Amino acid sequence: MTLRLFAFPVQLAVLVAGSLGASGARAARPEGVVAVPEPDPEGIANGQVAMSCAWPTAVAVTDTNGTLCTGSLVHPRIVMYAAHCGGGDKKILFGQKIATPFKSLSTDLCLANPDYAGVSDQEHDWAFCRLASEVTELPITPVMYGCETAMVQEGQTIAVTGFGITSDDDDGGVKNWGLTPINNVHSMTVDVGGFGDPGICPGDSGGPALLRYPDGSWHVLGIASTLTGNCGGEGTHSLAWNAVPWIEQESGIDITPCHDVDGTWNPTHRCAGFYADEAGVGHGDFTTWCPGTPASGSSVTCGAAFDAVPDDTPPTVTITAPLSGSFPDLSSLMTDIEIDAQDGDGWGVVAVRIKVNGAEQPVSDKDAPYAFPVQFPKGMYELIAVAEDAAGLIAESQPVVLEIGMDEEPVDTTTNGETGESGATGTPGETDAPDVTGEVPTTDASNGEGPGSTTTPITATDPPMSGEDGCGCRSQPPAYSALWLLALLVRRRRSVHA
Repeated sequence: MTLRLFAFPVQLAVLVAGSLGASGARAARPEGVVAVPEPDPEGIANGQVAMSCAWPTAVAVTDTNGTLCTGSLVHPRIVMYAAHCGGGDKKILFGQKIATPFKSLSTDLCLANPDYAGVSDQEHDWAFCRLASEVTELPITPVMYGCETAMVQEGQTIAVTGFGITSDDDDGGVKNWGLTPINNVHSMTVDVGGFGDPGICPGDSGGPALLRYPDGSWHVLGIASTLTGNCGGEGTHSLAWNAVPWIEQESGIDITPCHDVDGTWNPTHRCAGFYADEAGVGHGDFTTWCPGTPASGSSVTCGAAFDAVPDDTPPTVTITAPLSGSFPDLSSLMTDIEIDAQDGDGWGVVAVRIKVNGAEQPVSDKDAPYAFPVQFPKGMYELIAVAEDAAGLIAESQPVVLEIGMDEEPVDTTTNGETGESGATGTPGETDAPDVTGEVPTTDASNGEGPGSTTTPITATDPPMSGEDGCGCRSQPPAYSALWLLALLVRRRRSVHA
């Protein structure tokens, strides 16, 4: 099948074997094994091959049909790309070549905009994937938003990058880039490149058009949608900021760290540290996640920085559920530990963690509402929530004490006139010691759930706490180093900011 070249838009998705679709429908998968040829193309049409770690947030988006598109990391867990590439099961490849990606990351959700109406609907050609775990090693390229969108003007020079073909008879799979002008700005799309300037080609679908801000950071303004003419002709990009409310609603993740969803400037501690390298320059390689890649400071594009006023006050933190209580009839308890953490006029809460019997658990939640689903085996547990703000100040909550499967027994004073041992677990002098092997994420589990999560087993070797010898009451539990949780997993429970 050959690429049909007409003077009307064609979609830019490409099959990595080199068989290209030109109409609004996706091309059929070719017979045989999909493979990527060895020769490197010379660069995006009239552009150049990206050096190692240049444009590190530009990623390849692939599926089981062999379809190749491009996307951009606009949040540590969100990759934005084009709706005509489809939703469903996707793999996200980080690196310079899809034949040898540094990292292939799984996703737990990929959705195409349901309002997308086909090849002529560039205005709604957006989609996203939510990664199963955060990418914290790279500075992101966020979406332009709020007052920043006024920077997009005709004649402005921007960068385009993607993994597509570079001429009509080439094969895709290598990251290429070029600097090119904005030709026209419309209400929901922008036309870029072509006419001898660097331009996009099939396989660049979903790839970013990037604008550099005065502070050196790069931001996504467009999502590559269609191409008019042949490879390297004028490309039409969907304006990325129009996709933000839908992506936030469907993903449950705030992807505008400097603004509210209505465009109001309201920076959080994440409104900083954006990708800020020189155009086409890379640092290090992807085997070590591009160390030394420059990142911007706190953003001030539409107002004061989040850290403009010093933050000397620790956050406040409270466990709102469960409350302290006894559950003598249960052999185990599955419950959500729900936490309220606020930083007042400070820089914001960056993480909430939980201590169980004095041992801080190896998971954290970075976004409100904060919650930890936990299964407790039989025993007594002291829970303390820990909140850390962006200034590094830490606060702890008042403890909550849970008693599970532990019937009170009266003190035995009838045996030889001596006080008997506490029957805290139902039998004097005896404690339950269940097998409490469980799993917890080894990486930060903020927003974390779904397939692809990495887990590591933990085992408690000491028994749960019982009452003090010689006392029929219970004291506050001491700080044990053992991890008592059968399972402590952060479940994604998000609300979109207003």
